[in-house]
Amino acid sequence: MDINALKRRASQVVQEVGLATVPPNWSGCDAVWAVFEEMSKEGATVVIKIDGQGTGPEDNGRYTILVSGGPLGEDFFRLDTHVLEDGLAKAILFYAEKCWQK
Repeated sequence: MDINALKRRASQVVQEVGLATVPPNWSGCDAVWAVFEEMSKEGATVVIKIDGQGTGPEDNGRYTILVSGGPLGEDFFRLDTHVLEDGLAKAILFYAEKCWQK
C-alpha cells in the first residue's frame, strides 16, 4: 500500500472507532498526536524517535516508531523508516487492528 493510501486508511480507521477527525491527507505528527495520546491513556508506550545520524542510504531510516505494552500485552509494533507518516500510519493501523477493531 502506498503512503497516501496508508494515511487515508489510518484516517478512516481513527474516525470509525470514534477517536478523532484526521484529514486523509495529513502530514507530520500534529494531526495524529491525539491518537497516540489515546494509546498511552490505554496503557501503551509510544516512542517516536528521530535519529540525526540515520540519514544514509545504508540506514533503515531516521524515524523509529515503537508502540508496546498496555492492551498489546506481549505484542508490539516497531518500524524504522525514511518517511515519518509511513511509520505513524502503520503504527495506528497495527494498534487499531489489535485493540480497537475486535
